[in-house]
This record gives sequence, C-alpha cells and structure tokens, in this order.
Amino acid sequence: MSMERVEAPATLLTWLADRPKWEAATGYHPAGWESSTWILHAMYENPRFAGLGTHDELHRHGRESGDLAPLIVGDINLDEGTTETGIPLGFVVRPRDPWRRVLWSQHLTGERGQAPDRRYPPCHRWFPHNSWPVAVQPPPEGSLDEESLDALLDALCRHSAAGPSTDCVAFYASLPANDFDNLHVWRGPLSAVPGLLKERGGPYPFSPTNLWPTDRSWFIWTDYDLQGTRISGSRSLIEAVRSHPALETVDWSGQLG
Repeated sequence: MSMERVEAPATLLTWLADRPKWEAATGYHPAGWESSTWILHAMYENPRFAGLGTHDELHRHGRESGDLAPLIVGDINLDEGTTETGIPLGFVVRPRDPWRRVLWSQHLTGERGQAPDRRYPPCHRWFPHNSWPVAVQPPPEGSLDEESLDALLDALCRHSAAGPSTDCVAFYASLPANDFDNLHVWRGPLSAVPGLLKERGGPYPFSPTNLWPTDRSWFIWTDYDLQGTRISGSRSLIEAVRSHPALETVDWSGQLG
C-alpha cells in the first residue's frame, strides 16, 4: 500500500486550527504529549577533503575561474554579498565511503571560536560556520536525512499499535511543498512514508513536515528552517528514540517562537 493524497484534508487538520497561521508555511508544532526529544539531522565528513577550505571559498574560486556562472536575475548579481554556506536544503541520502558519520557533539567539541547559540532549536546558529568546510556535509535543513528517517520509522513501527500498518497522516507545509494555494496532506500506512520522497519515487524533495498516527499518540515536526526534528509521544517511545544507535538526540527545552 502507498500514501494517498487527501482531496478534502480540512477535517484532518481541524485539531490544529488554533495554531498560528504562519506554522502552515513552515511546520506545526503543538504540545501536549508525555515526552519529547529532538533528532539531530546527520552530518558526515570526508578526511580526503581536509584543508580544501570552505564551500564559499570553493564557490568563489569556481566563479573567478569561469567554471561557475554567476547567478544573475535581471540586472542583479545574486552571488555578490551572499555566502555559500554548504548547508543542504531537503532530503539527502547517506554518502558512501570515504564519507563517515560525525556526531554534532563531536563536531562542536572539535571547533573553536563562536559559541553555539542554543537559544534557538537545532539550526545553523548552533555552529560556528558562516560557510562550512568542504570536508563536511552539514546536517540538512527542512528534512530528515536518509539515515535518520529510516531509523526513526523503525522506532515508530516498533512502538505503534499496528506497527508498519499504522494509519498515519503526513502534512507538507507551504514552503517545502512549494505551494501556497493548496494543502498537501497524505494518508496511509507508516511503512509507506518513504514513498513520498523524490529519491524513492515520490513528489517531494523533503521528508514530511508533520507526521502523526490517526490516534495522535505521537507527533513529528520538521521545520523548514531547522536542522533537527522534534518527536513527541509516550515516555517509552521517546526513550526508544534516544537509545536508537542510528539517531543522535538532544533534549532542547528553550522557548519556541
């Protein structure tokens, strides 16, 4: 079975009607579950690229050498005054060897300079980079990565009443759906969620912005602007997520906007 687009989705979103309207553009984040934690999107490093500078330096070198054309809209050169951060936007697959996983905690411990700004949920402000080193594939914004998505779905299947067949609702906010005129709501079994991704034959370059079972026993929020995903649910589910060997989590408890 696959996820099916819901043609009249308003009734499935009624319980979110009191949320701020702007959350429909980037992601809903209601409260009310027993426990929650944040999954930190995976990053990887390639020791062969150590010392090659930053993504912005590489980008500028490409423009200066003529290998890359400047991005011009009308009479405006959009490359001037902007920085190529290197942060992917959307779903990324796990890179092959010699790329290797590096935890946020490991990377931040090894960095010096700007202290992480943890007033905000997991995002670019936690890192000291205006532009990331070429040797690092940063955590993606707006979507779980392949390794984290597969691990999270594994934990959810093990802690949902119907396992992989659990009836779920997937919502794509306006920005990741690239559509401000229509609601993008899907329904189907938990096991079919990966089929929504372009990498696996679906229509979206992002994992779902929000995902929940029809009994609302847990709730997933991946905001368009963040590099982490919040999962809320029972204490037993959250402990299973925290202890999953393929997931890095943090219990950030700051104030959300």
